[in-house]
Amino acid sequence: MPELAEVAFACSIWNSHLNQEIKKVEVNKTSRVFRSCEPELVEDALSQTTITSSATHGKQMLFKFTGNKWLGVHLGMTGSISLGKATYSAQKHDALVLYQNSAALIFKDPRQFGKVRLHIGKTGPPWWNDLPVSMLDKKFDQQIVKMALKRHAKRPIKALLLDQRYFQGMGNWMADEVLWRAGIHPASPCGEIKEKAATRLFKQTLFVARGAMKSVGQNGGDPPKGWLFHTRWKDGGLCPKTGKKLRREKIGGRTSCWSPHIQKLI
Repeated sequence: MPELAEVAFACSIWNSHLNQEIKKVEVNKTSRVFRSCEPELVEDALSQTTITSSATHGKQMLFKFTGNKWLGVHLGMTGSISLGKATYSAQKHDALVLYQNSAALIFKDPRQFGKVRLHIGKTGPPWWNDLPVSMLDKKFDQQIVKMALKRHAKRPIKALLLDQRYFQGMGNWMADEVLWRAGIHPASPCGEIKEKAATRLFKQTLFVARGAMKSVGQNGGDPPKGWLFHTRWKDGGLCPKTGKKLRREKIGGRTSCWSPHIQKLI
């Protein structure tokens, strides 16, 4: 599933075509991405409008259109944002295509776990305004992390990091990266993580979130060399710090990767 930085980069693809009129809108009326709104309403509302700005928050995007129209997009497991030529013909898995004079703005989702939402109003949609604090926001502080650890004392820390109520945009690879850098085993119960470790967890959360945005979020592709990201995907990978073998197992239902020599189970 696309995470914080991948979503930001995807959003930037449509950003290259801001302030150009949408001549035609084509929707796949049978796609489940429209489970929160009627696809016909999206088609009617966005025709003859212009995207004026966009924003991302965690794993979600929001595009503002003229006429007080707002389009929310969540990529889900397999969703993607792309551009095509103005003569593009919609394909089987395309959920939404916005046609301009110079290009087609495409949202594709083969497995249809993503979501499209429409809002009409002078202010942003409530479901956007009510989202939890972003990890990139100055309001995201150590107290949020400490409170979450205390509230979910029996949960493994890996599961907590994937909880979007506290860590907006955190996904599987980012959580593994944070824990590896903080030296915390992914199966460690949250209630057993002491103050020093909690401080490391907070600092590394900021480091990974901001670092991912500076690399993946701006340029696409992968994070910098030396990140766990590059060796975590297959069995037999080596720890970038120790050069020794990593472990990969399911924790809380998600495949997790860690370095046993620096991440000891509490």
